[in-house]
Amino acid sequence: MSAFHAIRIMDVSLEQGTEMDTRINETLARLRSKSGLTQEEAANHLGITKAAVSKWECGQSMPDISLLPAIADLYSTSIDDLFGRVQEPDKESINAAYQTALALLGEDYDAGLDYVRKQVRENWTCCELLRMMGAALFAQIPKLPGFNGNSLEDESLQCADEAERIIRRVIELSPSEAGISVELPSLVRILLWTGREREAEKLLDGYERKEPNLQAALLAQLHREAGRNEDALTVLQRALLISLLEAQSAMAAMVPMADDSRLAELADLAAALQPDKTVASIFPTLMPAIRLQQAKNLVRTAPADVVFRALNSFADALDEACAVMSNPVNPGIFDKVEDMLWDDADDEVVRTRSEGVAELRAAYVSALESDGLWDSVRDDVRFGQIAARLSNGLEARR
Repeated sequence: MSAFHAIRIMDVSLEQGTEMDTRINETLARLRSKSGLTQEEAANHLGITKAAVSKWECGQSMPDISLLPAIADLYSTSIDDLFGRVQEPDKESINAAYQTALALLGEDYDAGLDYVRKQVRENWTCCELLRMMGAALFAQIPKLPGFNGNSLEDESLQCADEAERIIRRVIELSPSEAGISVELPSLVRILLWTGREREAEKLLDGYERKEPNLQAALLAQLHREAGRNEDALTVLQRALLISLLEAQSAMAAMVPMADDSRLAELADLAAALQPDKTVASIFPTLMPAIRLQQAKNLVRTAPADVVFRALNSFADALDEACAVMSNPVNPGIFDKVEDMLWDDADDEVVRTRSEGVAELRAAYVSALESDGLWDSVRDDVRFGQIAARLSNGLEARR
């Protein structure tokens, strides 16, 4: 183990608090007893006082970082074992923990919160597990008492505080900008919900890219010139995928501010970027957002027939997006970076996708029914048909 690794373990122990301290001290006492050494003998081997060893084992102090290798050698163990560290969970275990967290949070919030806290406490250095626990809590915030859409109180505020702590830890641990960018929207949303707009703005400003990033192409060229074509392809595919995600995310953010002409251009560009269902799986909700905004722009001035044609185009786009989300097929061009795309489907994944589709449809129906913008066409029978179609998809057309 490197000195850096040992220091990081010590950092983690301090962040996790007294429970970790107790575990370390109990481990030290157990290992010394197992080795048959007295406290005085252990102290002599380490060049310290008997009182220092006693304080470690009683939980009154922690060993100095410089002594960790010597302690591990003395007790014929590793520094990892001294700190009670276990192997990080694999992908299947992480997915199972995520599903358990979602189920518990939905059935009994307090039990779910206890479960998440336990997972976080025991896996404080596992970035992917923390990412999923943070996502589970974040998804729960709007469902809890005290959430009103713009601010938080009571259980929703407590949940947001827990989620923020975990998300910030994920950002700290993330090995790449891509990993950080996944967490930023959730963190920013929490900051906005809790009235910290300036902090959110400052956070995002620090991550905004103000010029093209050409390093990926240069790195790929070095790999290719060295005969490492597979490595070059991985670098380039990752860069291309991230660029597509960023481009479509920026387009989605432009939609609410776009006039009719710009919306038409955005729709054309979206169609070009999503020529088939495999590529559409990268950002499946882009086209529905554009089509709905086109209908909104028409409702105040256009005849009802035109408005409902636009709403039907939106419903078509939503049906296509939901079909992609329910059964996504990753684009073959990204075969080297499939870990960044949709997971292979098992029963739990299928269930989660179905729940995501249902929530997306419900959110659009709720927005349609509550927005006064549609009052001029609300009494038209076709409006109810659109709402039913949004809820039930293609089944509502049969």
